[in-house]
Amino acid sequence: MLCLGGYPAHLSRPRIWAGLRTSAVAGQKWVMPVMDGKVLIWAMCVSGLLVLTRANATTVVPPTFEEMVDMADLVFVGTVVGSQAEWRVAGTNQAIFTLVEFHTEEILKGTAAASVSLRFLGGTVGAVTLEIVAVPQFKAGDRVLLFVEGNGVQFCPLVGVYHGKFGVRKDDKSGRDVVFMHDGKPLRDVAEIGAGEGAQFGPTRARLSIPAEREPMALDDFKARIRLHLAKKAVR
Repeated sequence: MLCLGGYPAHLSRPRIWAGLRTSAVAGQKWVMPVMDGKVLIWAMCVSGLLVLTRANATTVVPPTFEEMVDMADLVFVGTVVGSQAEWRVAGTNQAIFTLVEFHTEEILKGTAAASVSLRFLGGTVGAVTLEIVAVPQFKAGDRVLLFVEGNGVQFCPLVGVYHGKFGVRKDDKSGRDVVFMHDGKPLRDVAEIGAGEGAQFGPTRARLSIPAEREPMALDDFKARIRLHLAKKAVR
């Protein structure tokens, strides 16, 4: 499929963005990829991944754990400080982008300062909202582990769009920091990454056999697996 800047040719940026700024009126809400009340079925090129969309349901073919680590420019644990939506120039057009600021707690891959700002397409400025289906949302205070790719270039700077976001919360029973996937389910094994929603659209993968009673993966264990994979790659 021909893609323009990460968007399919028939939904290129001029068509999406040109009319958005000029026609913005109070109370207006734009939802991508549903346009003009029609159901669109289309594929979007996202870092070599396939995004399948029908109406309000969007499925991204998920990367595996190894693919996610390899594709990321930056992997870090951090806390959301805040966000700011604003109109920004994109080529000869304008669109709403939301800049989310994170305080970095630990960098696992790449380099970053104490504060990282990631740019996501969509957001609300005044009474105008541009909603991008599948782009994850953040709120101040959220603690996350993110796999970042193409910040400032892609419409969503996370590997696999929402798959690249992992929540971190303290387990009430054990007191440990544990990891949750984008859908709110606890991550029990890195093998679960790439095996959930959307996996049926990708290559055939081995069936998982993870005991249901297995405890959620601790953040320290997840970080250790990331470091181990990076170390193995470094010696090849």
